[in-house]
Amino acid sequence: MIGNDLNSDSFESLFKSHFGDLVGFVCSYVNDEEVAKDIVHDVFLVVLKNQKKLDTSYSLKSYLFTLSKNYALNYLKHLRVVAMNEREVVEALQNADEELDDYEQRMARLNEKLDELPEKQREVLMKCFVEGQTYKDVADVMGISVNSVKTHISRGLKFLRNELKGEMVMLFLLKRERV
Repeated sequence: MIGNDLNSDSFESLFKSHFGDLVGFVCSYVNDEEVAKDIVHDVFLVVLKNQKKLDTSYSLKSYLFTLSKNYALNYLKHLRVVAMNEREVVEALQNADEELDDYEQRMARLNEKLDELPEKQREVLMKCFVEGQTYKDVADVMGISVNSVKTHISRGLKFLRNELKGEMVMLFLLKRERV
């Protein structure tokens, strides 16, 4: 029986008489003897810590085995959660790698196509879309009319649309990094 009078001698006797059986029992769940020993140690610490609260109507051996089983099952549940989280992290890293590769390919392609533009068209596009300057500011800095700025933008975007097809939506969002 579990009692409120579990002194150090009786606790040591309890430990010695049940430790080996409990380790074998827990090991049948967790398949790792060192983990099983740790779990059984934890069970005995719980018994020692809570000895005054324990119900004396139950068999101590039964209580130890039930508590050990519960701790073993909690350990296995924890392992499943850890494994699931590790899988999610690995998948997220793989997705991030793929997205980074895609981003780098788009950037390389955009840079390649921007380099094919005439110098003034490229300069106007960069100032307007990357630097965020107004058409008037670009016209003043470059010494051209606002209509010339608009023409350079129109021609440059038409070329990029034809060359880069469906990638145009993100082009200048991606391009902001080039500055």
